[in-house]
Amino acid sequence: MTAQVKTSRQALLRVKRRRHRLHVPPKPAASGGSVTLSAMTPLMVDRLFWRAGFGPTPEARATWTGKPVADAVEGILSTKHGAMVGPEPTIDNNPLDPIADDVDLVLNWVDVMIRTPAPFVERMTLFWHRHWATSRQDVSPPQLMLRQNALLRKYSDLATNADADFRTMAIELTEDPAMLRYLNGEQNSAGAPNENYGREVMELFALGVTGPTGLPNYSEDDVKQIAKALTGWVIDEGDPNQPVARFVQSRHQFGPKAVLGEIKRIETTQQVIDHLTKQAAHAPHLVQRLWHEFIVPAPDAATLADLSKSYVDSGFKLRPLMQKILTNPALFSSIDEPDMVKPPVIFLVGMYRSLGIGIVNRDAYDYLEDMGQLPYFPPTVAGWEYGPPFLNTNTALARFGAASKAVARATVEDAVETPQGAFERAWAAVGQPWLAETSRSGLVAYATGASLSTKQKRVARQLVLRSMILGGPDGQVM
Repeated sequence: MTAQVKTSRQALLRVKRRRHRLHVPPKPAASGGSVTLSAMTPLMVDRLFWRAGFGPTPEARATWTGKPVADAVEGILSTKHGAMVGPEPTIDNNPLDPIADDVDLVLNWVDVMIRTPAPFVERMTLFWHRHWATSRQDVSPPQLMLRQNALLRKYSDLATNADADFRTMAIELTEDPAMLRYLNGEQNSAGAPNENYGREVMELFALGVTGPTGLPNYSEDDVKQIAKALTGWVIDEGDPNQPVARFVQSRHQFGPKAVLGEIKRIETTQQVIDHLTKQAAHAPHLVQRLWHEFIVPAPDAATLADLSKSYVDSGFKLRPLMQKILTNPALFSSIDEPDMVKPPVIFLVGMYRSLGIGIVNRDAYDYLEDMGQLPYFPPTVAGWEYGPPFLNTNTALARFGAASKAVARATVEDAVETPQGAFERAWAAVGQPWLAETSRSGLVAYATGASLSTKQKRVARQLVLRSMILGGPDGQVM
């Protein structure tokens, strides 16, 4: 136990040092690079499957090592959301009830991420939940959150919905009951417009605050006019188990609106979204948000222009845009030392998947709360701030604690083995994640010095090694 505590403290110091290094502002990424995309190395396979999922499986490594990145990306995008794999989730042997309990609501989605055969779909669903951030804290009943989650998944399953486009998605999200409730759209009426959604749809969802020149993309008058254009929506709760959005003409403010330099009649959600997506600021804003979900260095000007043009020319389709982002050489920048911090959800889900464990109690909820990211509970309408902000002394301790407890759930066989053999067995048992050479040597050194006088101590050595690999500093990046 003393060795475990000492080693975990050393890990925390390295986490802090790595966190400060990751605070360096990202430099623009070149559109090309020295990485060969025609034949993936094991490190490249791991990078792709962490960034576009929750980590690689042994099958993925075997299938895609030596193959072109484009083929692997096509395989990822072509995998449909389907039946879950493995035992149903429970809490103390009782099935989850996401409508009756918010803990169950969160765990229900975490379980889908753990057991899905299509990790990319859930990664994108999580991205869109962050983009169109809506919180259960301000939305009742919980059925609205489940319905929105299904809507986000519909636009994330690019195998089933290959022609999914942002424009149609934005229309549906604007009229979604959870969004109407969260941003007061149901209170937005003629004579008393509520500006909350009108502001956020421009600031966060569609345009961004400023353009590349630093000039604002919209004005306060634009917010007021967009709010007027979106008046009239209410939530019909005739069926309390399935509230729906309904447009009430008498609550809508008809007439011309002066929005973003044009005076025109904008009376429908479709007209509002069409007006926003045709703005020059829209494509670069969305492209950069999607880019940084997968790639740390910013795209250079030529890459951003190319991606934005392709996105607009395709009719705002998502699949071709994702294909270009995931096959860009910049995805493999810093391939020898991962440079992206795992958000808590990705850290935990990836760990559970690598260990082959599922939801059998509320631990995953508590871990995520302590690490700072509860699905369905974003801190603000801007979602979560990704990257180094997820790492501080408290959350690093929470990550190590989650890893230690998760590892303890697995059966560990006693074995008399060399320190190197103990390390290799521990590394294989947790999915062979990336480790720096200094970490490898440090873990072998720990294994060398650990007491092996009893079976209990030999098993403890394995548990410490596995906990350090998953919960140590290298386990926090991808």
